[in-house]
Amino acid sequence: MEPRTYTTIDLRRQMGEILDRTRLAGEAAAITRKGRTLAYLVPAEWFEHYQQLARSETAPTADDSADAA
Repeated sequence: MEPRTYTTIDLRRQMGEILDRTRLAGEAAAITRKGRTLAYLVPAEWFEHYQQLARSETAPTADDSADAA
């Protein structure tokens, strides 16, 4: 699903609505300024899941520690 796009001005004027759409409806939002994407606003669960995946990919495994010995 393509994220909805909001300008920084939209974000200032509609922050509560945009946050609700992100949190309650699970919609991602692209925040733009002068036509360039500055940031993405995603539900907290998405980000927390991403962090868990990133940690598990970089965590050493038992095989890695045996190779170092």
